Amino acid sequence: MATMSEKLEAAGGDKGNPFDDGIFDGVKRIIVGKSLLSVSYIKIEYDKDGDTESKEHGQFTRKHKEFALDYPDEYITAVGGTHQFDIKHKTTLIRSLFFKTSHGRTSDTFGHKKIPLIPSLVSSAISSAVAPVVSYETDFMFESKTEESFLDSMDALVLFLMPLDLTSSLSIILLRTLTLKVGMKGMLGTMVLLTVLEKFEYAKGERTVPHSHGERDEAPKEFVVGYPNEHITLVEGTIDGKLTSLKFTTSKGRTSPAFGNEDGSKFVFEKTGFKLVGFCGRSSNVINALGAHFAPFPAPVPAPAPVPAPAPASSTNKREALGGKGTGETFDDGAYDNVRKVYVGQVDSNVAYLKFEYEKDGKREIREHGKKTGSGTEVFEVRKDDYITSVKVYYGKHTGVITSVTFKTFKGITSPSFGKTSSNMFFLEGGKITGFYGSSGDVIHSLGAYVFRSKRMLRGKWIQVKQIGKDLEPGPRCSHAIAMVGDKMYSFGGELTPNFSIDKDMYVFDFNTRAWSIAPQNGDVPELACLGVCMVAIETTLYVFGGRDSNRDYNGFYSYDTVKSEWKLITPVDKGPTPRSFFSMAADDENVYVFGGVSKTVRLNTLHAYNIVDQKWTELPNPGDSRVPRGGAGLAVVQGKIWVVYGFCGDEMDDVHCFDPVESNWTKVETSGEKPWARSVFALAVSLLWEKLEEGHSPRGWCASTTASLDAKQGLLMYGGKSPTNGRYDDIFFYGVDSA
Repeated sequence: MATMSEKLEAAGGDKGNPFDDGIFDGVKRIIVGKSLLSVSYIKIEYDKDGDTESKEHGQFTRKHKEFALDYPDEYITAVGGTHQFDIKHKTTLIRSLFFKTSHGRTSDTFGHKKIPLIPSLVSSAISSAVAPVVSYETDFMFESKTEESFLDSMDALVLFLMPLDLTSSLSIILLRTLTLKVGMKGMLGTMVLLTVLEKFEYAKGERTVPHSHGERDEAPKEFVVGYPNEHITLVEGTIDGKLTSLKFTTSKGRTSPAFGNEDGSKFVFEKTGFKLVGFCGRSSNVINALGAHFAPFPAPVPAPAPVPAPAPASSTNKREALGGKGTGETFDDGAYDNVRKVYVGQVDSNVAYLKFEYEKDGKREIREHGKKTGSGTEVFEVRKDDYITSVKVYYGKHTGVITSVTFKTFKGITSPSFGKTSSNMFFLEGGKITGFYGSSGDVIHSLGAYVFRSKRMLRGKWIQVKQIGKDLEPGPRCSHAIAMVGDKMYSFGGELTPNFSIDKDMYVFDFNTRAWSIAPQNGDVPELACLGVCMVAIETTLYVFGGRDSNRDYNGFYSYDTVKSEWKLITPVDKGPTPRSFFSMAADDENVYVFGGVSKTVRLNTLHAYNIVDQKWTELPNPGDSRVPRGGAGLAVVQGKIWVVYGFCGDEMDDVHCFDPVESNWTKVETSGEKPWARSVFALAVSLLWEKLEEGHSPRGWCASTTASLDAKQGLLMYGGKSPTNGRYDDIFFYGVDSA
């Protein structure tokens, strides 16, 4: 059986970046996203030798739908849709797509429904339909006047290329299969594993696919082949208007019993140096005719010599393997130049199989661990100009088995989460990951990594700040705010129990005495104890905005004079920007900036500025859809520009945006360095280059942070926060920068 492919001409526009996914065994699932004008994103999950490989194109959008196939029994037979010419983009855009399958199903229309013709758009339809490789519904007639074999063909849609941005086109690839047949009409198989008179079971990758023909009249008999080390090399039988008997001989010299009665004319299917890989024929209530497909034996593969694990480079560190310690057999792949592909297999909510494709001196090397399952594997491929910097690993506390792995690269590309999350999690990170080690059996028990660390530009260390005296200590909390005035840290608001604010005191921590106190409160003292509040300092004055209590009542905008110990209500809750919580706040010498957050009904993406000289609010230009509404973002003023970092919009985000007050415009920023995982409600300091700092405290979120100076060092100050187990912290950490 030989194959060749035929690529159909692309339909749609002629702009955008070209791509070509190549040819796979089939399509398992399609996810399509749309923008305001067109189909703008597609993710295709392919099958290749039992492994699942995903290809993504275009710009990911939150508005997407999926179409899943009952693979391998169902496959796509037709692709259709519409495209329109858009004057603004000066190209044809793919507006919609739909798919038809071998089971007669038609997907929903992905994208936009066809709209009436308007002056700026010209609409036309695209459609393509072909027959499948293995068709059980279409009647093909193959006849020969002699006993010689002849070639015929069938077409099938097994892979298609889609439109992926506003200026892309649609292309389809057909797979053409040439099959060897012997005067028959009927079906095409693939590789034989086990045969009986009326039923054949084929091996496709590691799956077994049965096909039955004719009607069963008595209990069937079977002949089992020791696949993959044994193959059928000869088929013989008799025919007398119908198939009356069959007998098989294998590559190991074994011959099956004769199935049926040896009546009629004898025939033999055999080709020296070839093995049987499939059948074709015609059937009714009996087998009327039978043909066979043969393929060459593969060249014998010599047993690989043991490959010693590469010695790690002197600058490579070995991160401890965590998970189920002391279980399974240990493995150690050593350190390589790069990790190029990761294959993950799962069983019963556990990671059962890992295959790593490494690169060393331009050559690829494979290492496999655990046990490959019948459900196949999923694949994460790393681009040539990128590398893995972090692995998020979940494991069962009592089972000692890895349950989920997620990979992230230097450029911020994150794999799907392979497996199911659990209560125990750790990270393998700290630089470029160049190899893995751990333990495995039928599942993966533990995982560690080799990490190459380049020279850091930023040098410093974490210290835990000692707190003296517990009487006036605020206690554990999160969702609060802190700000520095001189040598004192001020803390306001927060929660201990989720969604229930604690108090409305202003706490003060003196870094000279390392002691807490409660600041005197005079004037327009805020009426609400609030959570999700923000606070910044300009000289000796604190500015406090927003936050809410458990009833979703909100605070207005206040100032607190730390010299006079006096509160002042600047803007009532109904006069300033939309009341909100879990927003972001920053300041320069004259302005307080408020961005995003969560109101009573929606997430926001507005940016407001309050000028302390003019004493008025200004709403700055909105970037529109280029920056989605979010809460919990980082906000900083650097080099005269306002920076929005990450956040939460229903999912954690990893984008960075910048507003230039002089030019009055927004820019989506492409950052460099080791990009962190998507996140929200985090501590933030800005260096314009992502860099992984040394670890020095327990993981946390919803903490309060600000820049501070301690022991003549400038750095990041953090207080409190929420633990991964939903507990609350009351510790203070400072990261002091030694050099940059």
